Amino acid sequence: MSNKELSIRTEDLTLEDVGKYFVETDFDRQTIDSLKSKKTIVLQGARGVGKSFLLKVAQKEMDEDFPKAKTLAVYITFNAAGLLQTSDPERFKHWMLAKICNKVIREGRKKGVLQSSSSVFSTLASGANDEAIASRLETLWRSLEDSWKNDTARLETDSGIDPEMIKDAVEDLCDQAGVRRVVLLIDEAAHVFIPEQQRQFFTVMRDLRSPYLSVKAAVYPGVTYFGDSFQMSHDAELINVNRNILDPSYLAAMREIVVRQDPELEKPITRNGAVFDALAFSSSGNPRTLLKTISATSPLNMNNAQRVMKEYYRDTIWADHSALADRYIGHGEVINWGRQFLWNEVISALHKGTRQTGDTDKRVFLWIHRDAPAAVKEALRLLCYSGILYEAGTWVIGTRAQTGTRYMINIGTRTAPDADPVSATNRLRGSISIKRFAEFGANHEAYESIAKLDVEKMNGIQQEFIKSQLDRSVDLLDLTDFAKRACKKLGYDTVGKILAASEANLQEAKYVGTVRSRRVMNKATAAVMEYLSG
Repeated sequence: MSNKELSIRTEDLTLEDVGKYFVETDFDRQTIDSLKSKKTIVLQGARGVGKSFLLKVAQKEMDEDFPKAKTLAVYITFNAAGLLQTSDPERFKHWMLAKICNKVIREGRKKGVLQSSSSVFSTLASGANDEAIASRLETLWRSLEDSWKNDTARLETDSGIDPEMIKDAVEDLCDQAGVRRVVLLIDEAAHVFIPEQQRQFFTVMRDLRSPYLSVKAAVYPGVTYFGDSFQMSHDAELINVNRNILDPSYLAAMREIVVRQDPELEKPITRNGAVFDALAFSSSGNPRTLLKTISATSPLNMNNAQRVMKEYYRDTIWADHSALADRYIGHGEVINWGRQFLWNEVISALHKGTRQTGDTDKRVFLWIHRDAPAAVKEALRLLCYSGILYEAGTWVIGTRAQTGTRYMINIGTRTAPDADPVSATNRLRGSISIKRFAEFGANHEAYESIAKLDVEKMNGIQQEFIKSQLDRSVDLLDLTDFAKRACKKLGYDTVGKILAASEANLQEAKYVGTVRSRRVMNKATAAVMEYLSG
């Protein structure tokens, strides 16, 4: 077995490494071409699926094509945003704008389209040259990031710039230096931000759109909040990064990803083909998970693979998910409910059925009714963030022609409870059907403990976060005019009053039954849910 250390994270790779390790699939090519295009793109996927890697590949290709295409790629990571835990929203906004401008100027100089004495960006700072402006902005965003070390020190927080000034400066750069377009590739765009910062980011992302500037942002499912001013269907194209484990070329591509990093692994992988296939299939299309588990399975053999699959998919992945409750304090109850639901109601139930009938239950999909409580949907979204679930289709028809959302359970978490998870995973491989799923209706008994968002039981911090939302008029909710009138006739004219009522109370209105009352309650709950953690 090779002693070479596999690179788990893209941050550890140079652009040269990225080119060397890239294993292209049809989906990857389409995604990269979109990242290089004029379109505003939101790249969404769980941790480790390869969003950063795809951004880096796009950057590398644009760098190499720059002499001909004149498209300036600017890669920026916002992974330090978590250091700006401040009650001053302007501090975060100016940190973000300063960082963007500084990186554009630096990249322009690197490509030779901005000289040290030029003043293309002079509108940003009273006629100073670009070098002086970049230096001042770098000092500003670095001091903001370091402010947590001494929060009593006085800081300059105003960058003096806004999105319009950035757009004007980029247009000047394109006109004067013959640059066709600037593409901002923003990584970790909404990972560590508190929801208020995420809303600010997406407002800026929308405001930066111009013929000379396009923004691509990598985000996570479940923990990203776009705010009221950013509408996905109008302001950006959403690309979900999910590798299809049912694709005939899936296992070969995953094998190539490992071998590209360490060619010495090819022989042990060939000798232990079934073991490797089980690990690759268990990773559910997540290259980082595969590289982690392969690294821990050294030397690669059946016993080590059994041990690693049990450790990782029974314990590690669930511990990481549970830790989210510390980061998203307001969502703690939802996170804990989601873990218990998936483990007790779904995975354990599938295994129990197998034990009772003696016939292996081969389902790896579940289906949730479209009118399930909003808190249930939020819990499932957070499981998607952790890579324990993957959304696999909306408006999917279930029994009795009902519609809902289909999710795929992470294969490793599905088979880890088995005494022999390697064999269990390989048994599943040839028999998975997207048409078979465990169904959970709109009012499943498992929802009872989470179905109602009880504002009165929230702590003071949570109540402060959602205060402004509780006073919002029912007219601002995405409801039909009929539903709004029905709520107001009963006196439920704000979000807070609806949440204080019950679905039975809402059904007192004429022509409002169980379905309409649930949808009204879900809209009110969803309006508040986003703000539970800030």
